[in-house]
Amino acid sequence: MKSRRSTRNHLKSTLARWGVLLGLSLSIGCSSQDPAGLRLTLGEDGKGSIAVAALTLPELASIEQRDTTGVDWDLAARLTFTTGAFDSLDAVAFEDLEVDSVKFTDPGGTIRISIPRGPDAKWYKAIHASASDRGRLQKALDGAIDQIDLHENVTIAVEVENARVAASLVRTVPRVTVSEKRGLVSVVIPLQVLEAPGSPMILVINWEAIAAKK
Repeated sequence: MKSRRSTRNHLKSTLARWGVLLGLSLSIGCSSQDPAGLRLTLGEDGKGSIAVAALTLPELASIEQRDTTGVDWDLAARLTFTTGAFDSLDAVAFEDLEVDSVKFTDPGGTIRISIPRGPDAKWYKAIHASASDRGRLQKALDGAIDQIDLHENVTIAVEVENARVAASLVRTVPRVTVSEKRGLVSVVIPLQVLEAPGSPMILVINWEAIAAKK
């Protein structure tokens, strides 16, 4: 069985290899959720995948520009989408956001995810702009062809393939929403909630496998 460290290193290298830059105008749309967040997908064999979307303000020098004249570039916004694979969900961590435990029963199981918050938490800072930069980020988005509003939240999505799911926080937190649809759980967390001091939120997901039709 792989150690958490080796699995984490494998995941980071996989994420680096599969980094993809997506156009903001194609990805954000008019949703009440920002595109920043992460999604975990668990297969029936216990293996799965992770996708991370990070909304950032990169340095202009790091952005490759086309051959232009008469333009003084002053601001850039970027959505970076990365994907990876894992052999065991209970060995997965993204920064300090960790899967605490995964228990398989017949015909379902339970997942517990620890979601740190407060000024010392790292995971949400890796995928969204800081409070001091969000005004500049909205200014950059205002220049898009289609209107793009910044809602200042992040989403954690967990999908269990071929299963029914039910999820909740061990302790409810105001303004944090948890919803389920088929085999997908979505948790939308305002950045103001994540930036405020507080103990980690614990997300518990119970699932039951859907029997194949004969």
